[in-house]
Amino acid sequence: MKDLVRYRAMESLCRQSAVFHPLESWQLLAEAEMWHHKALDEMASDALARDGTPPTHALVRTESLSKARDRSRLPAA
Repeated sequence: MKDLVRYRAMESLCRQSAVFHPLESWQLLAEAEMWHHKALDEMASDALARDGTPPTHALVRTESLSKARDRSRLPAA
């Protein structure tokens, strides 16, 4: 759950920064979208661990969830 809070905070920070930095807004909004998807994946994995069944919105995202897990195991560049 701690990660979910962090992902949402990063998404919000990127969106707010995009307002104040219009020349970099495209990049900041893309990064905000990435954090948004990480948060959705985190919610899906929490629900899966808790209930054993993914939430409805996660049924479409099961492939991206497994990719996110694989990426999180890679060393940071």
